[in-house]
Amino acid sequence: MSRLADLVRGSPGHPSHPPLTDVSIGAYTVGTAMLVLGAIGIEERQMAYGGLLALSGGLIVAVLTAVTGLIDWLGMERGSQARRTATFHLLLMVSATALFAVAWLLQRPGYLQGEVRSGGWIAAVAAEAFLAVGGYIGGTIVFHYGHRVLSQGDTPMTAALRPTARHQQTNEGLERDRSG
Repeated sequence: MSRLADLVRGSPGHPSHPPLTDVSIGAYTVGTAMLVLGAIGIEERQMAYGGLLALSGGLIVAVLTAVTGLIDWLGMERGSQARRTATFHLLLMVSATALFAVAWLLQRPGYLQGEVRSGGWIAAVAAEAFLAVGGYIGGTIVFHYGHRVLSQGDTPMTAALRPTARHQQTNEGLERDRSG
């Protein structure tokens, strides 16, 4: 199971979770923008279709995003401030995803009729607020606590692009430090 978790987690210095969050956040934001634009009368029929399709894509990718995030969370030290912060991030992102699912359900009849439903765009805007706060806190986990950051040194780009080689160098350096 550990090998599967490591594969899903991503390679050292290149975790899977952040790029997946970009896809989910992008799809959700495009879907919300389309629903709002349709609600104010800009190409409503097309925005009703596109908005629901974008939310659908966000919800599908959110499953993978949540799995990789959960695996990262499980790897954090229990009781640490980083894990408490990550728990708050997790709760906000699950809330955002649940609200996007509600927006999808409320907008689905509008997709069939080519119209933007008030409940759909309002729920999507509310979900965006949770998404923004949750994303900000997620950034804090990486940029403040350094979770899953491999190295902050002056690494040449060619080495940084090969995380397994850099990881091996880091482990060799740690072993030298421990024995020397």
